[in-house]
Amino acid sequence: MLRLPNNAIQKALYQKLKAYEKEIGAPTYDFVPDNASLPFITLGNTITEDIGNKTQDDTKIEIQINIWSEYKGKYQINNIAERIINLITSEDGYLDCTVDGFQVYRQKVTTYEAYPEDATGYNAVINFVVWANNMRATAEEI
Repeated sequence: MLRLPNNAIQKALYQKLKAYEKEIGAPTYDFVPDNASLPFITLGNTITEDIGNKTQDDTKIEIQINIWSEYKGKYQINNIAERIINLITSEDGYLDCTVDGFQVYRQKVTTYEAYPEDATGYNAVINFVVWANNMRATAEEI
């Protein structure tokens, strides 16, 4: 792995979720302000794996998309999750990181989990996986 794509991927995902905020039904925050109202979305844990070979500098990035809700049941959080999943698995939801020198060539949702959060609503986690190629890598570097 010659370059870490995390910031480029997270920036593209954040911008995509912000652009579709109305359709999703919840705002997305990089940093949650004190006056934020639930429900909202944040980007959580990230795992980065080098999957390159002798000719490609490729990386697999797993990003957790967290949804926070104070609604007592799962209805609200499941609806928001479904809208996010529909977006990021659609053609409109494909991440464009080319300005940062990375080409996303595959992305998918692998898991979704919703669970009670401290008896005051629900938290949900969408595990989103992105495969990207470092377009700036040269054959000599690899």
